[in-house]
Amino acid sequence: MLALGLALLVIALGAAFVTMGNINEDTARVEHTLKVEASINRLAAFNEQIETGRRGFIIQPGDTFAKVVEEASKSFDAEHARLAELTSDNPRQARKIAELADLKAQRAALLQQLIASPQATAGALRATDFDSDMGVRLTRRIRAQADRMAAEEAELLRVRTGLQYGSLVRFYLVGGTATFLLISVMGTVILLILRYNRDLAATQERLRFANEGLETAVSARTIELVRANQEIQRFAYIVSHDLRSPLVNVLGFTAELDEARKTIHKYLANLFEKHPGLRDEAAWLAVEEDLPEAVGFIRTSTEKMDRLISSILALSRQGRRQLNPEMLDMNALAEAVVSTLFQRTQDAGATITVRPIPPVESDRMAIEQILSNLVENALKYLSPDRAGQITIEGSREGPMVLVDVTDNGRGIAPADHERIFELFRRAGSQDQPGEGIGLANVRALAYRLGGNVEVDSQLDQGARFRLSVPAKFVATETTA
Repeated sequence: MLALGLALLVIALGAAFVTMGNINEDTARVEHTLKVEASINRLAAFNEQIETGRRGFIIQPGDTFAKVVEEASKSFDAEHARLAELTSDNPRQARKIAELADLKAQRAALLQQLIASPQATAGALRATDFDSDMGVRLTRRIRAQADRMAAEEAELLRVRTGLQYGSLVRFYLVGGTATFLLISVMGTVILLILRYNRDLAATQERLRFANEGLETAVSARTIELVRANQEIQRFAYIVSHDLRSPLVNVLGFTAELDEARKTIHKYLANLFEKHPGLRDEAAWLAVEEDLPEAVGFIRTSTEKMDRLISSILALSRQGRRQLNPEMLDMNALAEAVVSTLFQRTQDAGATITVRPIPPVESDRMAIEQILSNLVENALKYLSPDRAGQITIEGSREGPMVLVDVTDNGRGIAPADHERIFELFRRAGSQDQPGEGIGLANVRALAYRLGGNVEVDSQLDQGARFRLSVPAKFVATETTA
């Protein structure tokens, strides 16, 4: 019920946000319509000012009314341009704006003629009937056009105001629903907390009784897990060891099969040379191509299986070895590992830098194996685009010592960060020899030491392998 209430609350809040967005959009449209109406009203006012100034100029030509006409015309032109911009998204209004532009041009020509020859033009206009005056007619047409535009904007305002009101109603409904759901969820949470506290008190009481035999149960379970682990290691050793005998037989019989193929091949070659009519292409193809390919595949697969079995045996023996913790000078140990890899480092054109590492109480052989494997991997997967730089450094973090092996090599894709620690699994380009057991062995050794090995890397940006082990060794298992 709580999950359902929370889900409904999230949906209601989402709907409220959507509705609020609709309200904002509707409000923006209403404001835009009001701006258009205001612009139309100003345009109509300037239209009347122009006509008033023109009539005044006709009656009394002079700078006073000419200035009125000029300023009103400039304001009319500016407002017309502004109105054209505001109504650019409305094709119907845009057509009316275009018609206004034509009327404006006609009136501008009349005004220019009036200002240029005021006496003659004014005298002619004074003798003309008011309703027949072209200026009056243009003013009326502009006024009518402005009224039509205002009427259309009024209708648009009515529609948009209705939409805005509808959005507000929906918002209040959704908001009320969200509030109701919020109160319901809070009430449910309070009830669940009260019930949880009641159950917690009862559980603590039961836990108090259960704790009395907990240590004994944990010890017994630990012994069972250790025994099961030892059995798995012995089973892996026995199975791997026993698999080698039939594997040797397969390798031996494969060699004999290849020798028999060579004998048959030689015999058929002599036979077909002496008796061409007896030549059978299918038989010759089988001896010449099919059998060598099959034997080669069997030999390659068998040799790979032999390497895998050897790796399993090595891993099994390592898991059964008794750990011997001692205080280790990690700087000296890292320098020793680097010195054993001196020739490989030179051949790779790389440099290895050892920085200070805190001392550790742990198993020397296991730590050496881990560091050696990590540095060898760094040398193996250097980038051909830059000189190899490998750094070994450490730090202390609480009860743990962190040892980082960092390189500027090929890097590892984030999706493969865990894959590379799986047994017989490899990632990236497979252009280097290996069976995919090194990093699996490294992590298994780290686990036995009470620590872990992790990787942080991106493709073509190098990699950092971090070994974390307790500064003081704590026995976590018993070996047979």
